[in-house]
Amino acid sequence: MTLTSPIIALDDLDLIVPQGELIGDHVTPIDHGYIGVRTLRLTAEERAVADYVPIRTPADAQVLAISSLGSPTSLSILLAYGCDTYTTLMVVNRLAGALAVYQNDVLSKGYVTPKKLRVLAGTVIGEQRDNPLDFMVEDGASWLSGYVAPFSYAEGEAWKPFVVNPWPYFSPDLQALYESRMQRTYEPRWGKIDLDVRGAAAGNWFLDGTVGYSGRPLSDFQGRTPLTGGQVPGKNFGSWSHLAIVPHAVQPRWWMFSIGWWQNPAGDSVQLVIDLRPGQPAPAELTSDSGVVVYLLRNWSFSSTNPPGIFAPQPIGYDIVPYFLRGIVALRVNEDESLSIEIVPSMNGEMPMFTEFTSNSRVYRR
Repeated sequence: MTLTSPIIALDDLDLIVPQGELIGDHVTPIDHGYIGVRTLRLTAEERAVADYVPIRTPADAQVLAISSLGSPTSLSILLAYGCDTYTTLMVVNRLAGALAVYQNDVLSKGYVTPKKLRVLAGTVIGEQRDNPLDFMVEDGASWLSGYVAPFSYAEGEAWKPFVVNPWPYFSPDLQALYESRMQRTYEPRWGKIDLDVRGAAAGNWFLDGTVGYSGRPLSDFQGRTPLTGGQVPGKNFGSWSHLAIVPHAVQPRWWMFSIGWWQNPAGDSVQLVIDLRPGQPAPAELTSDSGVVVYLLRNWSFSSTNPPGIFAPQPIGYDIVPYFLRGIVALRVNEDESLSIEIVPSMNGEMPMFTEFTSNSRVYRR
């Protein structure tokens, strides 16, 4: 399968945010990129009266499913290309062209599966204006080797180990077009989501006693039918139990600490930059031989500010700038390859103290 047609035409295309971002309750690296459209540069008032931008199919495909993501202006389109290869377009503002007839059904029923509907490359299937377009490629014949424990995603986002780098699937001219607009200047340009390092602190982690990405306690699965991810009773979001210690998606020279439970056990996610001190091992080098390592965690901002438009992306190759101290985290990779952590928040920007693990410590597993 080769993607030959731009999903968003060059004249309508803005910058592309790579996969692997960490945002809010997306605690682990996000498995899709964000294709920006020109209307995101407008103010809210200007955008409200602006024309929509056409969304086109990137190759000849079968439309498998169209669903609502919970909002009339947030739809998902699943396209199949054969050989267990798919693309998903999400947060589509509205259906158009070949799919316009399904708009009302999707909004009323929440989910539509068109029967044997095939569309050619370049066919208009939707329109975008008010937010970036989410995009991913799944290939059932591929397997992301950078996940130490792929089974951890079976309940919640079972497709995740099959979400591939789209670059090899693009035609050369489409590669050049997308590269010219990618925020990330490092290879792989589309970013990377499978960042586990076996035996080290780097990568994705899940709270001991919960079942991987689902965020649910093990007891929920014992003697019951399979459960999926999503809302967990008593928790603010399903990723309350997630932890990621990974390079930043655009500037991988910076290490990020992203956690779903910062201080509130019901879930209060934060994404902080790790301020490595001289001589400290980076998370990919922090092993059981390193003992306990204490990292400084800081809030951060961008090296430039957004132009008008609340969704306008930062420039290509932007840097991040750490600033005030949020706290410290003590890490220890255990002999069984689990990870012990203890967070000590900073009060009024002062340096917290850590001497040894206490009852406030937690254990995470892959």
